[in-house]
Amino acid sequence: MESNGVIPQFRPLYSVKVPNAAKNGEVVEFFVETLKDGDERALVVIRVHDDFVWLLHCLKTQDNVTGIIFPPLPSAPSTSVQAAEKRTKKQMGVNSNVLVGDDYGENFRAYEKFLTLCITHPRLGHSNVLQRFLLEKEAPAKVKIRQGILGTLTKAVDDIRTMNFKDSDNDFHNARINNNENVKHMKEAASAYQKYIDCEHRLSSAYSEIQKALTQIVSDQGNKMKMEELCEVMWRAAEHASEMSHVNATNRQRTMGATLKLYAGYTQSQQEMLNKRVFKLMELEKAKKNYEKAKPQKKQQAENIMRNIEKELSDMTALAKPEMERHNRQRILAMQSALTQVADSEIKNARDGLAVFTKSYSEAQKMQI
Repeated sequence: MESNGVIPQFRPLYSVKVPNAAKNGEVVEFFVETLKDGDERALVVIRVHDDFVWLLHCLKTQDNVTGIIFPPLPSAPSTSVQAAEKRTKKQMGVNSNVLVGDDYGENFRAYEKFLTLCITHPRLGHSNVLQRFLLEKEAPAKVKIRQGILGTLTKAVDDIRTMNFKDSDNDFHNARINNNENVKHMKEAASAYQKYIDCEHRLSSAYSEIQKALTQIVSDQGNKMKMEELCEVMWRAAEHASEMSHVNATNRQRTMGATLKLYAGYTQSQQEMLNKRVFKLMELEKAKKNYEKAKPQKKQQAENIMRNIEKELSDMTALAKPEMERHNRQRILAMQSALTQVADSEIKNARDGLAVFTKSYSEAQKMQI
């Protein structure tokens, strides 16, 4: 039974993990482990980014999904040397002579989150398309989805058309205005936080360079024991500082960084859903005008078209209202969780760092140089 367009007390049919990924030629393969409710053993399938693109396309083209805010698809993983060089400059500095190696941890965690959001959604979780994606060994046959310049221009024109249209429902109208601002702000927040994370990586790299310099000092000084002892104390402190910065960057990426990136994508998905409603309103407005102008022999046909569109709009509204409430509740809980996790992590790292640096300072004070 459904109430107000939402399936009550929905229990996911599967649990899913994406524990690893590996590069295979020019693509990255993701290992998807799915445990069906009631089964004891998980089924493992291999999927690539294009498979996820096709899955989302199929989910969006199902029946009765016009009111859904779809989980945003993660960005395709980069495999080129140029992408590795760009990543290295961000994390190690422009003068680094070493490339940062491939690490698809952020990618496979993002795909796991995407699939989890799909299987826990009260409507998408029942999809046969999703079931085949998770449980069939071979990836579903697909046509490559391309968005050319025409699609981009069409979207830009549609955004302008919907921007100035007044929705008959104030709740939806205000939600669309607020979300238009959120699209920009969430994108800026995700970008700014990523720069913060990259700075922490560069700080970790700088401490590593200090370690190397201290090692070189000891080598140049020969057997001057006091200098060697002092450098060793400083070396351990620099080593811990480097590790602490690396851990901070990693934890920030996995918590607040991933959450900001996810909900920057979600604002785009919500905008798409709200725009679909506006297009339906425009369609209804046109149908009403056609009905008013219709000749007697075509009056009934025009009225039937108008009534059908009115019903479609009513169904869309019934689905969209609880969907927005569910999404807003989910977003608040996700942000709270990310903030709590990153705060707990940094408090722990700060305490560990204080203990190490206090010990190093005490050892240095006791030295007679």
